[in-house]
Amino acid sequence: MPETQNIERHLFRMIHIDSLENTLKDGVNAPNYKFDSTYTNIGDEALIAQRGEFTVPIEPGGTLSDYVPFYFGGHSPMLLNIKTGFRGITKRNQSEIIFLCTHIKVIVDNGLEFCFTDGHAKDRLTTYYNQLSDLTQIDWLLAESSYWADTEEDPDRMRRKQAEFLVKNHVPVSCIAGIIVHDEEAAVKVKEIMERAGVQLPVHVDKSHKYYYND
Repeated sequence: MPETQNIERHLFRMIHIDSLENTLKDGVNAPNYKFDSTYTNIGDEALIAQRGEFTVPIEPGGTLSDYVPFYFGGHSPMLLNIKTGFRGITKRNQSEIIFLCTHIKVIVDNGLEFCFTDGHAKDRLTTYYNQLSDLTQIDWLLAESSYWADTEEDPDRMRRKQAEFLVKNHVPVSCIAGIIVHDEEAAVKVKEIMERAGVQLPVHVDKSHKYYYND
């Protein structure tokens, strides 16, 4: 796909719904950029700690904790782990998890520093890129697919599914294009939070399970 079309692609950041209010006030912050004691971690605590020690091998440098990570699609392996409580991750109802949505072009147009990967950021097989022309290295069909399990024919699917777009330090609220939620109840809560924060964004309920797993 031509570079110009890839730049229009969406990016998705999962957060706990209880973290939304502060996010709407301060933007989306990398762990090393601004510590938020009220932020509700939803991932693997051990992996989060390891990311703080993992050096990004390409400009703009730093460690993974200097970046705000976005996925290129829904149905991430991490969301499934959150849903099931697999690997000791705190089990949560999917309605607690929301997606902040933006576009690659918005990140670029706002002059934010970034790089991206063709798979899980800490995997030894993963390659890092910082040129938009290399967006062709992303497995877009898999990134946007609901099914990502490794197979005998392709034992590298889960790694590639977890490709990341990494924005250094901070993503302003002005870059967020909308919010995806699991159900109508979550939509009501998100709209109440936005009203308190004085922010208006489109809210989409994922009725077709394009981003969330079937319950």
